[in-house]
Amino acid sequence: MRYASLTETGRVRENNEDSCHADGRIFIVADGMGGHRAGEVASAAAVEEFLDFERENRPLDPLERMRGGILAASRELYRMTQNDPGLEGMGTTFTCALVEGKLYLGHVGDSRAYLWRNGVLRLLTRDHSLVERMVSEGYISRLEARFHPQRNVILRALGVAGELEVDLDSLSIEPGDRMLLCSDGLTGPIEDDELEAVISGNPDPEVCCRALVDAANDRGGTDNITVIVIDFEEGVYGGRAAQGGAKKGWWRSLFPGASR
Repeated sequence: MRYASLTETGRVRENNEDSCHADGRIFIVADGMGGHRAGEVASAAAVEEFLDFERENRPLDPLERMRGGILAASRELYRMTQNDPGLEGMGTTFTCALVEGKLYLGHVGDSRAYLWRNGVLRLLTRDHSLVERMVSEGYISRLEARFHPQRNVILRALGVAGELEVDLDSLSIEPGDRMLLCSDGLTGPIEDDELEAVISGNPDPEVCCRALVDAANDRGGTDNITVIVIDFEEGVYGGRAAQGGAKKGWWRSLFPGASR
């Protein structure tokens, strides 16, 4: 396995509210939302809480471990918002891949996971957004959704309610597969066929990450951009992150409600 990750603020936003994690077994993209710096806190805290739960519950079935970790992260974010008015409205998307023989996916929100296999890029997740629902129910077209004024309205996110539905899936891995996890800062300005061209044209994961982020920035960079590219190669293990997430626990010092 080879992999790389990259997260950048983009060309418009002042802060990067995205967080990512990539360690060769667990890969996460989280896109935070909320008030002053609350989005940064939400995504970082969710990643950390998930990893803590996953580490402490390794005997569980992978999908149950993934569901439990996402729900634990959501409950912690919700607890934080109840204890600190400065975190009101805080939440985050969460898209996670776990590699344990098979590939296991957990997903909430509008960050995405794609699989590139035999030259074809396939979307593995479904956006939990208002425009996606409108498209699925036939009210607007896919093209209209890209420019709809409510395209940023999320219907499902960690931390915004006491209960949460998590999408879970699993699939077999084949040598030569490439996986992309990304925030909507990439998929907002870049069409899937353009993603496919970049992914197929850049064999090195780190170079591919850089090319994807550059493509989003070239379209205006109006949102934070986070990408993880994972190559599955038979007999090859390990990897490195081109640019990782923030230091563990940094967010606790920002708000009283973030301290345990």
